Order: sequence, then C-alpha cells, then structure tokens
Amino acid sequence: MRFMGCAHATALDLTHMRGEGLVPRADSDDAALLQKQGDAHEAAHLAKLKASGVSVVEIARSDLADNARATRAALAGGPQIVFQGALLGDNWGGWSDFLERVERPSDLGPFSYEVTDTKLKRRPHPKHVLQLVLYSDLLTQIQGVAPEFAHVELGDGSRARLRLADYQAYARMARRRLESFLENLAPTRPVPCADCALCRWGDHCESQWQAEDSLFNVANISRSQIKKLEAAGVTTMEALAGLDHSVRGMADNTRARLVTQARLQHARKTGTPDFELREAEPGKGFDLLPAPQPGDIFYDIEGDPHYEGGLEYLHGVWLDGQFKAFWAHDHAAEARALSELLDFFRQRLTAYPEARIYHYAPYEITAMRRLTAKYGIGEAFLDRLLRERRFVDLFAVVRGGLIGSEANYSIKSMEAFYGRVRVGEVKTAGGSVVAYERWRETGEQSILDEIEDYNRVDCVSTEELRDWLVNIRPAAPWPVLAVDASDKEVEEDADTQGLRASLVASGLPQDRQEMLFNLGLFHKREAKPAQWAVFDSAGKDEDDLIDDLDALAGLEAIGPAVPVKRSMMRRYLFPQQETKLRAGRSATVPVVDGPPASVSIEDLDRTARIIAVKAGPAKAHLLTDRLTLHPDWPLSTDVIAAALRDVIADQCGPRRLTALDDLLGRAAPRLTTGPRADLLDGADPLTGTIAAIAAMDGTVLPIQGPPGTGKTYVTARALLSLVRQGQRVGVASNSHEAVRNVLMGCLAAQEDGEPVRGLCIAHKVSGGEDGYPESCVGVIRSTANDDPLWSRAHVVGGTAFFFARPEQEQALDWLFVDEAGQVGLANMVAMGRCARNIVLVGDPRQLPQVIQGAHPDPANLSCLEWMLGDHATIPSDRGIFLPVSRRMHPDVCGFISRQVYEGRLASQPDTANQAVRGTGCAQAGAFWMPIVHEGNAQIAAEEVAAIKATIDDLLSGSWTGKEGKTRPLGPADIIVVAPYNAQVNALQDALSAAIRVGTVDKFQGQEAPVCLVSMTASSVEEIPRGMDFLFSLNRINVAVSRAKGLALVFGAPRLREAKCDTVEQMRLVNTLCALPDFGDR
Repeated sequence: MRFMGCAHATALDLTHMRGEGLVPRADSDDAALLQKQGDAHEAAHLAKLKASGVSVVEIARSDLADNARATRAALAGGPQIVFQGALLGDNWGGWSDFLERVERPSDLGPFSYEVTDTKLKRRPHPKHVLQLVLYSDLLTQIQGVAPEFAHVELGDGSRARLRLADYQAYARMARRRLESFLENLAPTRPVPCADCALCRWGDHCESQWQAEDSLFNVANISRSQIKKLEAAGVTTMEALAGLDHSVRGMADNTRARLVTQARLQHARKTGTPDFELREAEPGKGFDLLPAPQPGDIFYDIEGDPHYEGGLEYLHGVWLDGQFKAFWAHDHAAEARALSELLDFFRQRLTAYPEARIYHYAPYEITAMRRLTAKYGIGEAFLDRLLRERRFVDLFAVVRGGLIGSEANYSIKSMEAFYGRVRVGEVKTAGGSVVAYERWRETGEQSILDEIEDYNRVDCVSTEELRDWLVNIRPAAPWPVLAVDASDKEVEEDADTQGLRASLVASGLPQDRQEMLFNLGLFHKREAKPAQWAVFDSAGKDEDDLIDDLDALAGLEAIGPAVPVKRSMMRRYLFPQQETKLRAGRSATVPVVDGPPASVSIEDLDRTARIIAVKAGPAKAHLLTDRLTLHPDWPLSTDVIAAALRDVIADQCGPRRLTALDDLLGRAAPRLTTGPRADLLDGADPLTGTIAAIAAMDGTVLPIQGPPGTGKTYVTARALLSLVRQGQRVGVASNSHEAVRNVLMGCLAAQEDGEPVRGLCIAHKVSGGEDGYPESCVGVIRSTANDDPLWSRAHVVGGTAFFFARPEQEQALDWLFVDEAGQVGLANMVAMGRCARNIVLVGDPRQLPQVIQGAHPDPANLSCLEWMLGDHATIPSDRGIFLPVSRRMHPDVCGFISRQVYEGRLASQPDTANQAVRGTGCAQAGAFWMPIVHEGNAQIAAEEVAAIKATIDDLLSGSWTGKEGKTRPLGPADIIVVAPYNAQVNALQDALSAAIRVGTVDKFQGQEAPVCLVSMTASSVEEIPRGMDFLFSLNRINVAVSRAKGLALVFGAPRLREAKCDTVEQMRLVNTLCALPDFGDR
C-alpha cells in the first residue's frame, strides 16, 4: 500500500533493500507480536473447519514453485478446503490462507474455488483486498473461471464477503503501475501527502524540503497556490518572502498573507519564534476569545476513522489542574461516553455559569454534532451550548488573529510560543489513531495509557495556549455569552420526550419505533446544520471563504448605499471566486453580539464581478464598505414536519394509511392479482408496468429506471391510464422542474395515444417564473394553497410543501413521486398520506438526495434507497426494473450496466447504429482520457485545453443516429460535465455558447451524442469535497450515461492511482479504473 500513496517512499525502500542510500525510521516491535497473533487466528480457523468435518488438504510450506504444483494437484481432487495453497504466475505469487470450494463449474469439474484470508482487523482493509484480488486472478489461471467473491475471516469472528468486480480494476491497475515502476526506475521527488506524518521516511523528506527551501514548507499553503507561484517564478520560501508584485489568479490579500507567512518562517530559521497580529476584523480572530472565567473547561477528542462507522474512542477534559477521561471501545460505549460527557458539562456549567469549553480546531464540534444526532442523546443541550457560544475554538482565534513563524498551525507547533516540549511515544493525532489500532490488535494496556497521556497533554496545552492568547490580545471589549437558551432546550427536550413516549406506548416493534423516532426528528436535525453553517461561516477566515461556494468573500463597496423603494441597496466589487449565491436569493452578514442578519441579492454579474446587495431600513448599517456574504438561514419545513407527526400518530394507533405502512415496512407491493415472483409477469415493460400499477391495493410500488429507460414516458402513460378509469392522481417531486417534466410528458402522451376527454392538469407552483413554455395551456398553474382547482383537477402536481398540507390528506387515489431517488424518506412519509397508493419512480443509483444533517439509518436515506435496501437494483418481486436503455450505445451501456446495475441493463438493438465518424476519437464507447497536471483543485486549465481540442476535432466529424442516418456533428450534440462551478465557468469561457456545459445536477434527464467529463482535481489531496463527492458512483453514472454514443472522461492519472484508506474508497476509484484508456481502444 505504501506505493499507492507515495512512489518516492517505494523508491527509498528499494535503495534501502539494496543496502544503499538512507536509513529509515525503525519500525516498532509490535510487528512480531501481530504476526504471532495472526498465526494463532489462522490456526484457530483451521481447527474450526476440521472440527466441522469438512475435507481439508494442507500444503506444507516450502519452495513456492513446488507448493504451487502441489496446490494445482490438490485442487484437481476437489476437497472442500485447501490450506496454505500456493499460487504463482505472471511474476507474482504467494500462499493463500484458505481456498474454499464452491459449487460453480470450472475446468476442474462441477466446482471451483474462492480465496479466504484470516485477518486480525475487525473490518477488511484495502491491503487485504489487493492481496485477495491477486490470489483470485492467479487462481483463475488454474481453474479457468474467475471467482465471483473472496472472503475475510475477521478478528471479531465475523466474515466479510467481497464482490471482486468491485475492486479488480483498481487492484490490477495498481499491480501494472508497480511493475512499470520497477521496470523503468526513474528519479522521484518527495511531495507532501496524507501519509507523511506516519511514514518511516518522513524525516528524510522533511530534511530535503528544508534544504531546498521548498514552498511546501510554507504553513497553510495549498497545491494550487504553489502552482500559481511557481508559474510566476517564485519557487522558494525566501523568494516568496520577498515577493512584492501580484500573482496571476491569486487574490492580493491571499498573496499578502502568504508573503508574511514566508517572511516569518524564513526569519525563524535563525531566530526565535515570532508572530504578527493580523488586522482586526469584526467577529474574527481575537473577537472570538472571551475573558477567562472560573470553571473553564479544556476539551479534546481522539477518534478512529477506520473503525466501522467511525469511533470517538476518547473524550478528554482538563479543568482545575485535573484530567478526566471518557473512553469508548465500541458504539454502545460511545453512546454511554457521550451521555456521561454531556452530563459532566451540564453539572460544570451549572456550577460556573460564565464558564466556556475551549478546544482547538473544528473537529470536536463536528464530532459532537454527529454523535448527538446518531444516538439521539443531548441534541437540545448541545444546541443550547452552541447558541450560547459556550464553545471556543482557539484555532479560529489563531487563524484570524495572527500569523506565526512555525511550519504549521497545529497545537503542537503553537507550543513553540509558550514553551511546551512534548515527550512520549504518541505525539500527533495521527499517531494516536495508529496506536489505538495497534491496541485493538494487541490489547496492551500500556498503549491506552500512552494515548490518554497524549490527550491529557493536548488538553493542558489548550489551556496554556488560551492563556498566551489572552496575554497578546489587543485591547478591546471582551465577547460575552449569547442570550440564555435554556428555554429553547426545555422546549426541544419536551418535544423529543413526548415523541419517544408515544412510540413506547404504541407497542410497535422496537425497530419500527426507532425508525419513526428518527424520522420524526428529521426536519429538526436537518435544519440545525444549516443554522450552524451560518454561524460557522461568520467565524471563518476570509482566505477560507474565498474557496467556500456557500459564501462570497472580500466585497469592496464601489459607491454609497442608495434608496430603492423602502430599502437601501449598495454595489460591491468582489475578487475572483466561485459561489452558489444567486440573484433573487438571500444571504447573511455577521452582526456583533447577535445572530447574523439576512440581506437580499438584487443582482450578480459574474463577468464584471459586481454584486448588488439590498437591506431594509433597520439593516442598512450592515452594508459596510467591506463585506462578506454568508449562507442564508434554512427554509421553514414546519408544514412537512407536522404532517410527519400525524403519520407517526397513525402508526401508533389505527395504521389506516396502508400505503405508508407498506413503505415503512419495506413490504412487497400488495396487488389485487396476488403476489408475483416477477411484477411484469412476462409482459413488456410499458404494458406490464401499467397493469401492475392498476392492480395496486393501497400499497407502494417502486419503479427503478436507469438512464434512458423512459421513466417519464412510462409514468405519463400509466398515469393517464388511471385517469381514464376515473382515478385522481398526484405528481410530486423535490423540484417543480421535475414535476413540470412529468406533466408535460402527460400532454405529450395525450397527443400520441388515446386522449382523455376534458383532462384537467394543475400544478401548484411557487411565485416567479414557473418554467412552462408561454404557449402551454394544458397545465393550469396556481400559487394559492386553497385554490378550488385542486379538488377538481384529474392530475395535480406539487412538492411536499403542498401535498403535506392537512387539506390534501387522502385527497388522491394515486401519488406518483418522480426522481424518488432524491426524495427523502421523511418527506415521502409526510406527503404520502395524501393518496391511497404510492408509486416511487426514479433511480437511487443516479443523483442522490442532498442532506446536511447527521441522521441515523434509515432517516438518512431517500425513499427509493430505503425500498432497495442492500440491492443495487430492485428485485423483480419487490418492484419494477426498467431493463432497456433507448439512449446508450451498447459499449456505453455495457460499462454502466456492469459498474452500476449488476449487469441487468441492456441497450435497445438499434442503438448499436449510433456512432461518431470522421474524427480522431473512437466511434462509440466510454473511455478514460489521461491529462497530466499538478496542483489543481477546482479549476484545471489543462483539461479545459484538452476538451476544447477534442471538441474542435469532433466538430469536423459526423454523427450516425439510431435510424442509420448520418449528419454533421454540431455544438448542440455535445454535453460537457464538470464537478465544480469554477471549472464549469472556465469551460464556458473557452467553448462556444452553443455547447451545453454544467455540473451533473444540470443534466440529469438530458442526453447528447457525445458527453465529455472533466474530473478537474489533480489528485485526492486536492479534492475540495473529498473522494465521496468526486468519485461518487452516482455522479459518474449520470455523467457518462448522458452519452448516446461516446463518453470521454478527462482526468489526471493520479486520480486512478489514489491510495485508499477504506474498501469503500476502493470501490469508488475502481469505477474510473474500469474505464478503458482511450489509447488502448
């Protein structure tokens, strides 16, 4: 795995193995102990198998080649188990733990084998998977058929089954890279990565960067900033320290901060620690530091991200010269530790009403928010603490208040200013995680003692840092606690306890009680992160906000505020940045000693970088000369939450809402025709779906429609079929656009087939532009919730805000929910009471629902995700899978089907005619286009240039459609998808306005002969929103499947070389690795 993270470390390993070069930091003595325990675990599993009576052939380990021949002979005999089977081929080899027989024919006979390894860890690790894929590939050469699965017998007694297709492409590419690296050794250079702190070569790399005076040494500098500086000829810290001119693409205030940082660090090489105070800014830096109070608490968390679901294994608090630890070694103990910690905080703050809780960096608050929601413990109390501003993040004080001379802003580095020197084995947070993982395997108490001491020192150091900051703080009024929020806590607690009490009294099964409890709290929990985000954003440094899409930072007024009707408006110029803020929306601005206030955005010109901000007379003073806009407060969902509570009351009582009862129970559809093994019953998808919907008997029916399978076409015709039978039907979704699409599909179906006489279609829309064509008269629109229109229309469209209203209860016979893969389960339950039958149409394998809160399963799922459970595709007896794509060429469809839909999706035969001709590109298929670049995060100019050149080539060619007719390929035939708005804007600037460019969110439901995808980020280290976003299988599915004929994915090679920390990450990267290289076509 080391090679996956850093080729330079592997190069150093090789020179060391040859007895040359540098000497690495020594490994710990734990390796031998772990090996001994691993052997014991393996022997115990072998004994268990023998005791069960299965036939076992043991290979006595000796020469690998001899053992490999013996293993081949043993497998030919067909025993149930081969122990220590040797596998050899293609310059790779090794001894497997167990080869297990499965009844699947192969060259060996009516059976074949799968690989099983024993591991001490409690969950599979990527290095286990790499080994299992290798052994499985070697096993394939013996038996002539590839194993479908591999297995891991884990240290806690559980068994993990791994579908090899989910990891093979990644693992095989990693092997090819290593082989190529060894065959063509070339000089490497050290580049900082996530593994540096724990790498045995870390000290040597650090020494090299120091010797080179590298820009990597500059604290809080990003790869993209280094790239811009190097392009300007600034390649050393000394050169940056003396930089006196602007840098292309870099804001002046960012450049000034980096110059000061470099100057202080450069001077530090020959001097003592030094710092400079930053210019004071209201609500930032030292404005966040309160006066010391009796009873102040200093708090630190240790967490293990590698534990299944994550584990906060230690909460430490320091107060009055004493340390208190709250340990947890599993999730049940994690809940207990959280409860005890919050009780401790409550008692302490009751005794000392002015006390604060100090911590360093946002992790503690993020973890507390997640834990309280996960376990339903202390949510109202934590919210109260946050409202009262009890928590003080000293990292925010440091980042906003000063620039220091140290190499980074970790608390360990800050200790240089107040004289603390660390001792002990564990010296970093990363070291704490490694030590804890080691304890889980060895059980040595001394390791836990060392971790606890490390945590205690962190807490003590936090107090010392607070004291130092107080001493250097400029003279200014101290911030005070916010208004007491205990009444709000009491109110929230009463609501939560009342919900719990009613569920307990209902006698419902425990799992249903838990489900309804978490659904009932969904909207409250979902609103809190959005509310917290407003406060969090207000406390961030401007440099951070420049890269925050939810904000707009560094606004400079370009004139005075002017009256506009009864408000005041002011125009501002803003530096180059991307933002989600839009004209017609609201944002917030900080208010001293009060909650942020909302202002409205009148106009936003991205090209000129000018924004007009409007505020009412009472807020006009907030339109200051310099301004930063932050996220707005969340929209009220009270009407939906109230409907959800009514449904929960029905669940606790008569359970008369049978469709929702089936939904909550994830029941198979109840049809008047009786249960079926296949709901389509052999009919074609359209006929079978219409028949199944008509047979619904107060139930829920999921319909999964992959890309291009005609979800809207089928929905519209099924819907009109019901109307012909005298039924009233609703159409719901998260967005009015999705609802409009289905209603327009109904109008199209009216024209294509037997029309419904006197058909009345109505849409409850919001104010403003409704998106319908001016010529559209077939859909009546109204913004009034009480319009009589709703009771007489045959088809009514709206969102959950409309269908959850009390007057809509059981008003309809059927409710069709479009894009149900994006509709949350809580919203679905709330609005589902409006109809006797519910049809969920969508695809949870395309764009997922967007949620912000931490919600326990299944409250975090969309309604269609919930119905599918662990399945990638809906089983044929539980719902309908639309199996034929009328869009994608078989080569595009084949990639999507294998990676996403378990091989169940096929393309319509005539799509094989679709092809791009007369260009340097392939005629059809999905391909990887490697574009080498470094240091890019949200903009990659190299990919923009490559995409532009590819489009120029494409526009010289032609397109052959399904019907076999060929025509010139035009700009409208090309879609370009990018993950970040910044890259979208860069592409739009470079390409013709006739070419559609956007994020995947814009293009769901659209198609084109050609789709070009820009991955943008240079490596995992540069990904702004983490691997789960950029590598999302859902998003890649939507992007690639826009293509009728040709999909090209442009990306930096290092993306497919990502070192994965979890098997889940391996599955994500595997999808990109499964794309054939364009040059290999």
